[in-house]
Amino acid sequence: MLLNLKKLSDQTDALRKNLSFLEQFGVDASKVFTRSKVWQREFTENGVVVPVYVKVYSYKRHLFQRLWRTGTSRTEARNLLFFSTIGITAPRIIAWGERKNAIGKIVEDFIITEAVSDTQTLREFIPAACPDHSTPEFCKRRDSIVDQLGRWTNEMHAHNFYHQDLKWRNILARMNGEAVELFWIDCPKGDFHSLPFRRKRGQLKDCATLDKQARLRCTQEERLRFVAAYLSKPIDAPEVAAFCTEISRYRQTRFDAEDDRQAIQRKAKRAHATQSK
Repeated sequence: MLLNLKKLSDQTDALRKNLSFLEQFGVDASKVFTRSKVWQREFTENGVVVPVYVKVYSYKRHLFQRLWRTGTSRTEARNLLFFSTIGITAPRIIAWGERKNAIGKIVEDFIITEAVSDTQTLREFIPAACPDHSTPEFCKRRDSIVDQLGRWTNEMHAHNFYHQDLKWRNILARMNGEAVELFWIDCPKGDFHSLPFRRKRGQLKDCATLDKQARLRCTQEERLRFVAAYLSKPIDAPEVAAFCTEISRYRQTRFDAEDDRQAIQRKAKRAHATQSK
């Protein structure tokens, strides 16, 4: 099914509010000078108290930062709406807004999303709820997570959309009876691309980003299972093994070397701190 991008854009713009909307949450965007800041708040909607997250982005560090460009909050609101449109569960957007100066530079913008109760990030959830394969229940939970991630990632890419930051910390999980529910959050970098080389790079980057944690916490069979679900192929299909190899090569080139460098820097800092004592 082709996505109506004009309709998606109109739905996003319908959620726009002025910065004065933040007053009811006790948030003053003008006092945010870091890149971003998040508050947990509540507000009453139709007589019901709704827990929310209020995130403010600030663009005060550079004179021309976000000049004549789309704001981060609008992009994130659009992307979360897109996920919901194609069947990927995401938090409900309450509102977003922005303030521009006289020359069109965005000074601050904000997004408010409904909090998803009783969830953990995927990085926290798996060790707590299904750390291994010691029970049939754990196996079932792990398989359902892997299959769902593979299908959702494929569905997203089928619409030429690429997340750019599909980390385990940007995926929430919780138990709903015997089933695992997943929610995708925090997607300010994602965008649509139609050029073949951009699409291929986006596919590999998203899958490799998921694989950063999967290689540490999942079996090789589970990683193959993810690709099989992504490609809608049997797990022993040659295409599955070939794409797994591509993902691993991309991860090793783009992510593993950086992780190793950061680990060396942390080790050197600890050694220096010890010597200083």
